[in-house]
Amino acid sequence: MNFQKQLAQSFIWRGLYFVTVLVMSIFFSRYFEAGNAGWIFYLCNNFSIILILAGLTIENAITYYSSQKTINDDSLAWFSLVWSIIVSFIIFTGLWLYLQTSTGSPFITNDQYLFYAVCYIAGLQLTNIFTVLFYANKDFFLPNLLMVLLNIGVIILIPKQVGTKNTNVSLVINLYFAYFVISGLALAVAFIYTRKSWKNVSFPSFNNIRFIIKYALMALAANVIFFLVYRVDYWFVERYCTPEELGNYIQLSKLGQMLLVFPSIISSVVFPHTAAGMQRTEIRENILRIGRVTSLLYIILFVLILLLGDWMFPMVFGRTYQLMYLPFLVLLPGIWALSNLYILSAYYGGVNKVKINVQGAFIALIVILTGDILLIPKGGIIAAAMVSTLGYLVNFLYSFLMLKNEQTVSIFQYFNINKDDIRWLRSFIQH
Repeated sequence: MNFQKQLAQSFIWRGLYFVTVLVMSIFFSRYFEAGNAGWIFYLCNNFSIILILAGLTIENAITYYSSQKTINDDSLAWFSLVWSIIVSFIIFTGLWLYLQTSTGSPFITNDQYLFYAVCYIAGLQLTNIFTVLFYANKDFFLPNLLMVLLNIGVIILIPKQVGTKNTNVSLVINLYFAYFVISGLALAVAFIYTRKSWKNVSFPSFNNIRFIIKYALMALAANVIFFLVYRVDYWFVERYCTPEELGNYIQLSKLGQMLLVFPSIISSVVFPHTAAGMQRTEIRENILRIGRVTSLLYIILFVLILLLGDWMFPMVFGRTYQLMYLPFLVLLPGIWALSNLYILSAYYGGVNKVKINVQGAFIALIVILTGDILLIPKGGIIAAAMVSTLGYLVNFLYSFLMLKNEQTVSIFQYFNINKDDIRWLRSFIQH
């Protein structure tokens, strides 16, 4: 299957998955409203940084070695399963010990906190690893089909649990967090079963494990910095703004992340191809063509949000989300930059130049931290969106300049859409 056909298949199935994620998020947000939903999403944000540090984002190394076919996929699958169990146990033990000496949260008990943390972290660890194993083997159908079905199940269950006088709030939250671990286990079982890995229980050699961890450690710095670039503003907003403003800001941030579906789909195809040795000039042309199409779509989106967003956000997410409009407009240019940065980062990862991703993200982090410290206390969520946009643009421009040093490209090529791009887009849709 060629690059364009894989891109089309990935877009269809991953796009469908993210549509169901959006619907699930809307149900959840409307039920809990901005103040409570913001707190739950903020909790997930804290769990995510724990997962990155403890799990070493091992999925990056799994993708790389699976795409190169230098380590057997059966061995990678069993290693990934054991790795996830070990990481989950370490996190559970660490949090349990921490909670013995901590006052905990005023909103939930220590047992609830442990349940939420382990479900979210273990589930996301399994989901991340086995999703990339599927994608490295160019299978975009099965993992996304499973996740779509699970999402539809949650979408059906949530309305049955809410909207009545006897609504069990705790049950809804438990359902939300249990969803993560169920998804991860379903993907792990599906991969092992379809690959018949259960017939060949094996693990990578000691040297290969060393290579996996070494690669993961190199990528870890990039992933920690990237995480902070994307989400360090949550901590500042939580400290200096009201719970309702936090809920609005995290919701618009999550919506911005939804807009990264298209580039993340593309990057999941770009990485295996570059890691497998596809011609870099061909990859470059695809990167620029996708960038031009993306720029056109973002211009159209900006105009639509400018005209309709003021009433659309409260209508979709509920009346408590009336603060999303202006910050989202401010954030959109930054999301455009991230969209193109995703693809460039996948390219550098595929050619084993992760340090470029680290350097660009580190510069962006300095910009964002400085801006957040100076502006959020007085400027609130509008200042947070403005600072994030500036940091994302700086990050993208740095990565683009590195590409420019390697190949003959111009920043204006991102805006000079032509007939060939339209024909490419038409043929892509037809696939």
